[in-house]
Amino acid sequence: MPDIIDVIIVGAGLSGLQAALDLHQAGRSLLVLEARDRVGVYQNIEGSVASEDEDGNCHLFPFNGMPQFETQDVDNIVDIRNKVEAASLDSSNFKQPKRAELDELTFEEWLQNAGAGKRALLTARVWCRGTLGQDPNEVSALGFLEIARGALGIVNLRFDGPGGAQRLRLKEGTRAVSIGMAKLLPAGSIKLSSPVASVVQNEPRLYSVTTAHGHIIKARKVIVSVPTPAYKNISFDPPLPLQKQVYSDTARYGCYVKYIAMFKTPFWRRVGACGLAQSFRGPINHCRDTSVDEQDNYALTCFIVSRPGRTWLTLGDKEQFVGSLTSEWQQDAWAGWGCPFVANPPGALVHSEDRALSKQKFGGLYFVGTEFTDEWRGYMDGALRSGARGAAQALKDLASGDASL
Repeated sequence: MPDIIDVIIVGAGLSGLQAALDLHQAGRSLLVLEARDRVGVYQNIEGSVASEDEDGNCHLFPFNGMPQFETQDVDNIVDIRNKVEAASLDSSNFKQPKRAELDELTFEEWLQNAGAGKRALLTARVWCRGTLGQDPNEVSALGFLEIARGALGIVNLRFDGPGGAQRLRLKEGTRAVSIGMAKLLPAGSIKLSSPVASVVQNEPRLYSVTTAHGHIIKARKVIVSVPTPAYKNISFDPPLPLQKQVYSDTARYGCYVKYIAMFKTPFWRRVGACGLAQSFRGPINHCRDTSVDEQDNYALTCFIVSRPGRTWLTLGDKEQFVGSLTSEWQQDAWAGWGCPFVANPPGALVHSEDRALSKQKFGGLYFVGTEFTDEWRGYMDGALRSGARGAAQALKDLASGDASL
């Protein structure tokens, strides 16, 4: 390893690994520092979808259809869905003065202003909880609409059919992608269990990165790919710009518990259901059929999120179903204490221009991650796009020798 590395990458998530691969292919020296010790098939949409209403009644309806509520409720849900769709695809909403107006409101307030009735609000709460692990009264209307825009609209954001955000899953799990990418990098270029404690700019074109174990590495550029809420674990000198600090200090993950229930047989298929379900009551917000039929592995992956998720995590083992697998991100500081991706309360985004997050850099520091992309924010695709963008910026500046460009 050279005394001075071209680029240090903080974090071995998808965005960091994509940046590392691009830098390696360009012939640059690099080192990935990861705090932790670790670095598809189609969704089943054949059959009916189940929806539990606020009174505990279950409604089966065709995939891509609507629950059989009262006509006025169905019409209101469709109207609100269409309004969210239109607002997320209207570019004028993301520029001043509308940008400031939207960021003053929670998503719930925006929905109420748009005429959402009780069941339309409950439906939108399922969207928001499923997307962010937070309730509509906790997130900025602007922030939610920006996320929907990146997925080409709310319909595509929640869609399990062709082209939709929920269409594909990986039989081996999403971590298989990261493992495969890591294998393409040179041996020794990833250091696990190496949390970064500080990033210090010694000279205009030289940084010292110190791990929590006291190991100091020097680099010309640094790509920060840890989740935004995890920035508080790192001391930056000079401090990050105020706008960046405000965003990172207010960005927060929601509560997301993935709960995999295993069954001897896919009983839901016997009644013509596809395994996709949602609930207004909880504790499960939504679930999907994640069976691997050829292995006789029949499962529903359920998501217990937001307030019901926080309540669930306080229960003892005897109060939870024992024969299942759970994943909790809330205890992992380097995952940003949550999942699936960050959102901000009202007032945090108003001072940033439209699409500014995807272009941010600070001297020789480059910030990548799924929250820093205009397309597919919060998704694996968005993380890869952001990592590639950060690597391209660093390569351009390395070639010019000017970190201020």
